[in-house]
Amino acid sequence: MKRILFTLVCLIFLMAVSQCSLFKKETINIKINQTDYVTNNLPVSAEIRIPEKYNSLPAEEIGIRLRSGSVDTPLPGQLLSSDNGRLRLYWLLPQTNPDKPAKWKAEFYKKEKADVPEFEWKDTPGKYLDLYFDGKKVFRYCYELDDHFIKGEHLTANNKVFYHIYDPEGDDFITNGPEGEVWPHHRGIMIGWRSVESQNEKLSFWGMENSTVQKHIKFIDLSAGPVAGKVVSEIHWNDSTGFTLLKEIRTATIYHQPAPDIMILDFSSRLTAINGPIKLNGDAEHGGVQFRAHNDVAEGTEGSKKPVYFFHKDGIDPYKDFNLPWVGMEYGLKGKKYSVLDIDHPENPRPTVWSAYRDYGRFGPFFIYQLGNNETFETNYRFWISESNMPDREILNSKSKGYVNPPQLIISK
Repeated sequence: MKRILFTLVCLIFLMAVSQCSLFKKETINIKINQTDYVTNNLPVSAEIRIPEKYNSLPAEEIGIRLRSGSVDTPLPGQLLSSDNGRLRLYWLLPQTNPDKPAKWKAEFYKKEKADVPEFEWKDTPGKYLDLYFDGKKVFRYCYELDDHFIKGEHLTANNKVFYHIYDPEGDDFITNGPEGEVWPHHRGIMIGWRSVESQNEKLSFWGMENSTVQKHIKFIDLSAGPVAGKVVSEIHWNDSTGFTLLKEIRTATIYHQPAPDIMILDFSSRLTAINGPIKLNGDAEHGGVQFRAHNDVAEGTEGSKKPVYFFHKDGIDPYKDFNLPWVGMEYGLKGKKYSVLDIDHPENPRPTVWSAYRDYGRFGPFFIYQLGNNETFETNYRFWISESNMPDREILNSKSKGYVNPPQLIISK
């Protein structure tokens, strides 16, 4: 009898220990250090090891709830792969804390179905890839490529990859496309240089006047969840014969933001000169990563308003002042006001010259860069896009700091 009782006690103890250990494995603790700025709804992330019991599940089937004593309801988290192949946990921090560290707890569970609104990708093969959030379109990856080009019509041809941004209703674009009447080669969020110089020739990858193309090759990664949608693609910069000068890995990570904000978009481009040295050259009007507002702004269509530009301090002259940390643009479209903040990452090439004065709503940073054969370099920018008036400069400076100097996250079990 004593032996049976002893065995039962041992079994109960082992079960309790097992359940306790299992609970601990499904939860991690996160400390977020204080910052010297205050900003809201900031994407934060940390590399983590997921609980062992979830190792066999795809990342999109792992649900995460984040809890903190300062937040009434749990917030959704999401796992995304980083460049090194490891998983990072992402969520939107409601507000940074300048006074003391904040404590969070991440709880993992197997998702049976979406229990909160999520992003979703839908592809129209050979033309475009749309990103939806909670059933509404928010972003379009445009990659249609014409099978031939007519001399003098390169500015309106389908010959480059670019990003369109939707209004909050998901009905209309707030960015320009090839159908625009004024400078239709300025499209949404784009990257290019007017003078891409190899050992043998100079070619335009801005207006694409030399029958050049940015050819979409494949999607490397498509991720979607409650926090973000991410698209990674391979793009070849080809001359008119199909010869590839540059191979690009382009990434857009689109974070959900509460209204009236539309999104935060992190843009990354990694360019490799795969067939000899390349110089990326031109000027601030014809190169770099730039944002172009809808054509109605250029046309002065009823309901539109010309852009106003904002800088990090008074007295800035973008013609003369280089290496600006950020530039903002506010414009009117269909009776509504839109604000776009473009933040430059400090590790991008220097010097940087900004085009931030055009009355048709195109702006962005430009730099010259020399690539050796098989050399790779990367550029990174963050776009904050909102259906609202441009916030005060202090708020914009804090958004910039949140990108270039995000809060430090410390993970513990």
